[in-house]
Amino acid sequence: MKNYNVFKFTKLFFLGIALTATLLTGCSSDDSTPYSTPIVKETVEIKTIAKQEFVIDPQIEASNLTYFWYLNDEVISTEPILKYTLDSAGVHEITLKTVSPSTITLYTYQVSVDKSLDYNYVTLDLTSFDLSDGKETLGGKYWKNTYIGGTYVEHQIFKFSHTAEESWNYWDGFTVSNSTDNLSHSDDGGSVGWINYQWGNMAKGGVKGEGTPYIVGYWGYYMKDWNADPKKFDEEQYSNWVKIGSEDDTYKAVSVSIANHPWPYWGNLNGDGFARKFEKGDYFTITVKGVDKDNNVKPESVTHYLADYRGDELIMSQNWEKVDISALGEVKYIFFQLDTTDADPTVGPNTAVYFCLDAITVDKVDN
Repeated sequence: MKNYNVFKFTKLFFLGIALTATLLTGCSSDDSTPYSTPIVKETVEIKTIAKQEFVIDPQIEASNLTYFWYLNDEVISTEPILKYTLDSAGVHEITLKTVSPSTITLYTYQVSVDKSLDYNYVTLDLTSFDLSDGKETLGGKYWKNTYIGGTYVEHQIFKFSHTAEESWNYWDGFTVSNSTDNLSHSDDGGSVGWINYQWGNMAKGGVKGEGTPYIVGYWGYYMKDWNADPKKFDEEQYSNWVKIGSEDDTYKAVSVSIANHPWPYWGNLNGDGFARKFEKGDYFTITVKGVDKDNNVKPESVTHYLADYRGDELIMSQNWEKVDISALGEVKYIFFQLDTTDADPTVGPNTAVYFCLDAITVDKVDN
């Protein structure tokens, strides 16, 4: 500790001398310019949280002072009161140097930074996803590879399932859109009009606002989830999965934002020639499940109601709904499955099995 204090004093001393020398150099041969040995004040300890702004007010009453705040030997502010944010946890040393015509004073602040609860959070942010070469649709564009097999949406640490057969004009899994379309396309009460307008959501954009990108999901249950091993996960057997991070990293599920897709929304409200109009007792749900590092389907699940007519009125949101999925714990994948009371036991849902996602959030576990 003694050697550290000597080193620290020496560093502060030369920090003060450096500015003194600069001042003297600019004063030619004026012998009346005072030479000031820096005054070093005692260290003050401060505690704060990573990624949150903190304030250091030295409460100096003297006037005619110039202020220099230093972190890692770089000036971070010249204001009398420091407002700053430190992103990394640990202990950081901030130095204030005040300069008057005759005096240099050095103040040291030892800032202990703790991790915030969301310190290791990673949140899907599609605002930078490039749709400039996307396919044109009403109100925007959708991903150019939506109908091309062997391609995936991969963004940040997230990889989204995707199956397509261009010759059949078929896709399932996930795609990306920025369409603002939330209209009904049920021509004459039928479903044919929806084929060209699969790319909207009722919120008219992602969580960042109207016209921003978001994920569109279509659940290809018939050849996949209905035949999948319910305990052992296989990418080929499940329609709508999201892989999270690399094999070496571990993440905990936190939350996901979910919005209604226009096709099931309007179908539940009015019927669409295939799906019937919802009645009291009906519902349309999305369930989120997790997969562990050994590809076991975890027993925990989270269910969210996209349409709920179990009470006296049909409840369907036109906004993004943030869903807590922390009950899933540590996950290598999450995947989504839909359920509706308007279904046939043999061929499955009559309700159009589309949904929209954004802002998937996970918490990276420190190794």
